[in-house]
Amino acid sequence: MTSAILTRMVLKEVALPLVFSLGAMSLLFLIGKLFTHVEPLLAAGISLREFIKLNLLMLPIFLYVLIPICSLLGVLIAFLRLSRDSEILALFSCGIGPSSLMFPVILIALAAFVSSLIVSAVVVPYSKRETGRFMEDITEKALLKGVPAKRFFTPTKGLTFFVDTAYDQGRKFSGVFIRDARNKAFSYDILAKKGALSIDTRSGRVVLKLFNGRLFSISSNYLKIDTVDFQRYLLSISSNTDSGARKRRGEMTTWELLEASSDSGIKPSKRLKYLVEFHKRIGIPYGAFILSLLAAPLGIFFGRGGMSQGICMGLAAFLVYYLAILFGTTLAEDGRLPAMLGVWIPNFLLTLVSIAVYKRLFVKGPLQG
Repeated sequence: MTSAILTRMVLKEVALPLVFSLGAMSLLFLIGKLFTHVEPLLAAGISLREFIKLNLLMLPIFLYVLIPICSLLGVLIAFLRLSRDSEILALFSCGIGPSSLMFPVILIALAAFVSSLIVSAVVVPYSKRETGRFMEDITEKALLKGVPAKRFFTPTKGLTFFVDTAYDQGRKFSGVFIRDARNKAFSYDILAKKGALSIDTRSGRVVLKLFNGRLFSISSNYLKIDTVDFQRYLLSISSNTDSGARKRRGEMTTWELLEASSDSGIKPSKRLKYLVEFHKRIGIPYGAFILSLLAAPLGIFFGRGGMSQGICMGLAAFLVYYLAILFGTTLAEDGRLPAMLGVWIPNFLLTLVSIAVYKRLFVKGPLQG
């Protein structure tokens, strides 16, 4: 009975800061992301329903990172409050040890792990695919309203237009400059005397017809430059017109990443990136589990020093962990470290830190942190 009461008490303490931090951070991340799409959204004049749909599609993308930090903050703030008000000390004085307190924390950590695993494996890839399609539709909708003359117009990330003269409500123009940097390997600068927007009869997508111009292809390292003169050139607005094209890494489920990494027909560098992404999809949810466990003793030890000090320590722990993951995955993608070690070395070190902190709690109690 005591265990059930204690579990309900801890879960109740964790619920409010967890929900609040998840909601507040989700809102901040959404606002920041929407700022990158302001121009096409305003140009397309989307409805309230479309705006809500876009927010719902984009939200799961942030949960990949937000679940670990918000689960940490939820547990941390709960135990900071219990420690500050001497409730932890009272529980220890009554013979309720750390093992009894940790049972509800383990439940929360497991929930963070499972939810983060599901989000990273299935929800985020689906969200990225659907967000990309939605933004392509919005981009086309914005373009069909016409390209403005004598100003730079960016209907989608990486694609910029400038036309000297526009007519037929901006659907036809002359004196065209286009910068297409949607492909990371190559960027394209296009100059054309004339251009027009039209609908491709086969795909139903918007294409840009350009006449009498020159295309400059520049590699990402600026070592390779090609120039092509053309009489007629079709530029697709959609970044994925071929339905059979391989998805991007972020759009693949965890199982698809594993299958892609075992494909003998791909380049070793690409296989390495697939493997790194695969391990990240599992490693970060594991990090959410360990961070949730670590938050409880941190809250107990730093609760007497004030709420702000404890929260700063928790955020610092998350920041160090996340930067270590980024550093490790960068080394792994560059081939300087095996794909598995790039993700799991930070997780292993975080596990050791958690074990050391719990050992200190079990041996010395809440006042000797």
